[in-house]
Amino acid sequence: MKRNSHSRHILPLVVSVGLLTWVFWRVSPRAFFQAIHEVNWTLLLPATAAMVLLLYLWDAVCLRVVYRVDRRPWSYWRALHLRGLSYLGAAVHYELGQAILAWAAAKFQDTGVVRMLSRSIVLAYHDIFVLLGLGLLGSLLTDDAIVQQVQPFLVASVVGVLVVAFLVWALPTSMVRNWKRAEVLLTDWSIRRSLVLIPLRSIYFSILLVYAVVALEIVRIPVGFRVVFGTVPLVLLADGLPNIAGLGTRDAALQLLLHPPRREVLLAVSLVWTTGLMVGRAAIGLVHLALDPRISGSATGLLPSDRELPAD
Repeated sequence: MKRNSHSRHILPLVVSVGLLTWVFWRVSPRAFFQAIHEVNWTLLLPATAAMVLLLYLWDAVCLRVVYRVDRRPWSYWRALHLRGLSYLGAAVHYELGQAILAWAAAKFQDTGVVRMLSRSIVLAYHDIFVLLGLGLLGSLLTDDAIVQQVQPFLVASVVGVLVVAFLVWALPTSMVRNWKRAEVLLTDWSIRRSLVLIPLRSIYFSILLVYAVVALEIVRIPVGFRVVFGTVPLVLLADGLPNIAGLGTRDAALQLLLHPPRREVLLAVSLVWTTGLMVGRAAIGLVHLALDPRISGSATGLLPSDRELPAD
């Protein structure tokens, strides 16, 4: 058991280091450092900071849909605070951040952690569906050879995700009863909440798509928006593999899917992307950690007022 636990913790580090080694092996160190000097940092750094901030602000909107239980309204500030605390883990590993978020949401609402972890799984499911859908839509808008090659995979994956949803909906009554007792099955989730969440997550990932387009334009990599639309969702799906904050997986996926004329420039951009998320999220998390709960509770007046979400 301990060996499996150690392997699970070491695997992300091994994957990130291995993929980064492969990416740097394909790039001349001299060309890479030359690309760093050529990058317009006065534009790229503010764009990266804006991306991190917008993701944080919009993610709080999504959390109120996913983690709310028993029709209890969340203040926008509360959602920001819980997401900020989860960034202390998410800055290093996505699953660690989601675990912190589930624990904090359970404590705030006086409910079980397992119940909130189930919400995290539902969120991940919707994210996969949205990313596959965006990638498929992007593949229909461009004739790029690489994007066309992955189109059958996207079609099959979207169908597979929908089949999973149907199978869960059609579970036998006895199994549903047992899962409800264990708080694994979401008894208060509905199709309506999914229809609310899907557009919200589409906007969330669109922020990353726009950032990718802007960043590539800043460093003068000639990749059109349609190609980015068809490839970056796949890059974001690759972030779900074992890794450390997207290091390695994001860099390798961008190299394989975009095939830029100057690999070293794209590598510089992807490392700024990843580092910006790590540093920005860690900073946000530390700010929220330093905040006294009484201060955060009294700050709701500075943000949008508490409004209950549409009833299911």
